[in-house]
Amino acid sequence: MGLFDHLKAPKGKVWISFDKPTFVEGEAVVGKVNVEAGEYVQSLGVKVEARVFENYTELVWITINNTRVQEHERRQNVLFSRDVVVTGPNDFGSGPTQTFPFSVGMPSCRPTRAGSSIENSLKAVVQVKGRPDMTGQAQVAFQPAGSIPQPMPGYMPGGYPVQQGYGPPGYNPGYNPNPGYGMPMGPGYGQPMPGYGMPPQQQMPPQQVAQVRCKYCQGLMNQNSSNCPNCGAHQ
Repeated sequence: MGLFDHLKAPKGKVWISFDKPTFVEGEAVVGKVNVEAGEYVQSLGVKVEARVFENYTELVWITINNTRVQEHERRQNVLFSRDVVVTGPNDFGSGPTQTFPFSVGMPSCRPTRAGSSIENSLKAVVQVKGRPDMTGQAQVAFQPAGSIPQPMPGYMPGGYPVQQGYGPPGYNPGYNPNPGYGMPMGPGYGQPMPGYGMPPQQQMPPQQVAQVRCKYCQGLMNQNSSNCPNCGAHQ
């Protein structure tokens, strides 16, 4: 090791990978710390530093060329801080990447200043004996618990088994349609009524009675009449 090598971090890299891209507020953040060393590293342990920062700008007075002026200066508050030990002392050497699972809880924090923003940060730290630590940082994405869509009652996404008896005949075993569905409603249903579609029967004109002349007045009268309707004489 050179004279100033103890002032430099070991060769290699450290990064965090999450089990999923987004976590629900109040849910534990779960993932892995990945360590890839490029040389022999004597580690005192691996930890995860969870922080919630509030970032904002503040108007401050500064002096430039003996003149006081105002400018916006970036500031940061720490709203939450927690360190979680992932693993104890360990030696790393050149070779395949080593992974260490972790789980850490982070509260849901809201800005305390107007115009500020919240930053949920995780830093993986490989503590190195006698040298600067190896670190890797990542941002955690949260979403409100109420923003998760809930399935509608009775909704069955694709891939779920279909209930027995559902669907048309042959679609699913056990289908049993309504016995009366599609069947005639009653005797004679769907059949033409007697005489339906036939031309109406024409009524026969009443039979005419033969006319004869009265023996006395020669007026016309029915053959079967016993008296003449004109003179009243008996026939």
